[in-house]
Amino acid sequence: MGCGGSSSQLVIKSRASARRLRVHRRRTTLWLWCGVVFLAVLPACGSSQEASSPRRNVLTIGFPEAKISSAETGLGQLITGFTLEGLTQVNVDGRATPRLAESWKWENDGLALRLKLRSGVTFHDGTPLTATVAAKALDAAITRPANRAMYPFLADIIRVRADSEDVVLDLAQRSAFLPEELELPLTLGPENVGTGPFRLAQRGPDAVVLERFDRYYLGAPQIAQVVIRPFDTLRTAWTSLLRGDVDMVTDVPHDAVDFLQDSEIEVVSFPRRYQFMIAFNSRRPALSSPIVRRALNTAVDREKIIMSVLQGAGEPATGALWPKHWAYDATVQPFPFDPAGAVASLESAGFTLSTASNSLPPARLRFSCLVPADFSLLERIGLEVQKQLYDVGVDMQFEEVPIQEYDARLREGRFDAVLLDSISGPTFGRPFIFWRSAEHFQGFNVFGYENAETEKLFQALRAATNEATVRSATYRLQRAMTNDPPALFLVWNERARAISRRFRVVDEQGRDPLHTIWQWTENTDRQSVSTQ
Repeated sequence: MGCGGSSSQLVIKSRASARRLRVHRRRTTLWLWCGVVFLAVLPACGSSQEASSPRRNVLTIGFPEAKISSAETGLGQLITGFTLEGLTQVNVDGRATPRLAESWKWENDGLALRLKLRSGVTFHDGTPLTATVAAKALDAAITRPANRAMYPFLADIIRVRADSEDVVLDLAQRSAFLPEELELPLTLGPENVGTGPFRLAQRGPDAVVLERFDRYYLGAPQIAQVVIRPFDTLRTAWTSLLRGDVDMVTDVPHDAVDFLQDSEIEVVSFPRRYQFMIAFNSRRPALSSPIVRRALNTAVDREKIIMSVLQGAGEPATGALWPKHWAYDATVQPFPFDPAGAVASLESAGFTLSTASNSLPPARLRFSCLVPADFSLLERIGLEVQKQLYDVGVDMQFEEVPIQEYDARLREGRFDAVLLDSISGPTFGRPFIFWRSAEHFQGFNVFGYENAETEKLFQALRAATNEATVRSATYRLQRAMTNDPPALFLVWNERARAISRRFRVVDEQGRDPLHTIWQWTENTDRQSVSTQ
């Protein structure tokens, strides 16, 4: 999901006395490239809590990211989640699980993947899901540039064919990540007709209306209609929630959770697949050394960032890989908070403390960090990191630019470092597209990161279909990327949804409650239920 943040004027110069930011409470949109998502606003005051008359079997969602209209993010992505489905879906642990395909198996020594389709599936226009229809829809999805960018293992498919009641994918090479990537939505025709529990009935500037699909193969939803109302700001969305004009707000900033949660509203939090990080341009001489990049990782107190900026909502980042992945090895020690060790490492790499000059503070290392304008949460995280780095003699100066320039410079590698909130899980396919060799892989590695060992291990994971092999390669990859980190990994973050207790929320622990809306019912006793 995409979301925006509040604007401020970022302090660029003095580190010793970073001036307070003047925060404006307004939302904006952010960069589609690589699925990067940002969230930050200060709590807003609600108005009257007098509820409007009940709207039976209608769930109204307030969506404050209204300016984003593509299918891949923001409002478009929200609609896609209700209306479209893929052959598989991905669990929190990174495993592919059945969706439109009920099972799959490798054939031809790993060079073919056979998928058995679920029976009884019907598209919204009445077309049954057959092997022929599914093969055609998947073949069309593979050709879309946006899909090929975000799902690079689709390029391993050389042919999609129907074989009796199955779909068979013939591959150019072994592609262990492919089942997870088959979560990409399947559609029919130019109208993008899907198979999801709701169908798009109306889309206008003031509202999107989704109607229950009575022929949904898992059972017709109890909620007859989902209405999505766009809002320019979180303040107006929250006010509408408190008044009872909407039943749900899709985003709750960390410092507003207690403000919103009361007897009529519950807040459901879940871990996001994104982490805040400062990615380095490894082509820049000052940041080319693994010793320097390790030192910067040990100079930062992640727990302090979580408590002081995120109000406790987050987990310390341990590296590039999703820590909840089934193959992740928790015995690999993350970066310790060790400022003295960071200083010693920087000194050993030749970065000694210089004297102040030209209005700059004394420093042993200076670099600039690119930041998108108008995203206050990123700015607040950046200021906290800036202060901690200053304590070890590192002068990180921010370069705040409009989002269009931020996007362009990121694509072109015109930065020393960049502060972002990047998708990094739940599969290993996400770090794969960012941290594979920039010389040998046409992905999103605009950071110039090159490491022969990590490249070899990424390739091993790409070909491994044996779990023991995957676990072994994962352990070694974690070690390699700890020794040579491509970024200053900060915090895995969380998201929260605010929901009226008028609805009985099916809470699958650790997952976005949006995934279960088709199972929700009106909640007459004000008690939420759990599938756990």
